[in-house]
Amino acid sequence: MKHLTKEQIEILKRRLLEVRREILGDVEKSKRHSKETGDDGTQDIADMAADTYSRQVLMDLGERERERLREVDAAFKRIDDGSYGLCEETDEPIPFSRLEAIPYTRYTVTAQNEIERRSKGA
Repeated sequence: MKHLTKEQIEILKRRLLEVRREILGDVEKSKRHSKETGDDGTQDIADMAADTYSRQVLMDLGERERERLREVDAAFKRIDDGSYGLCEETDEPIPFSRLEAIPYTRYTVTAQNEIERRSKGA
């Protein structure tokens, strides 16, 4: 984290807390929406299919949100252990501007692109 100033780290901690609050707020909204789309016994087959699809989308969204939450928590651990802001693929410093945009990122843009390229080829 030597490439980041104390002020930058504080800014990024606040951003991580914001992201965490957004995720938890989205999860709560999804739970409320899921309860609102329950079966009241008067739905026809098309309505039930649409509700099933909606619930599946909400469950998928929930998994993505849980993964982001895990990434945010891992970022806080990296701050604590001093490895935050270093690319896990290349050990290069991740630019502050990238961390500001995606404060839980673990990779530089170049490394992220390479990882995505490899996963598409797999």
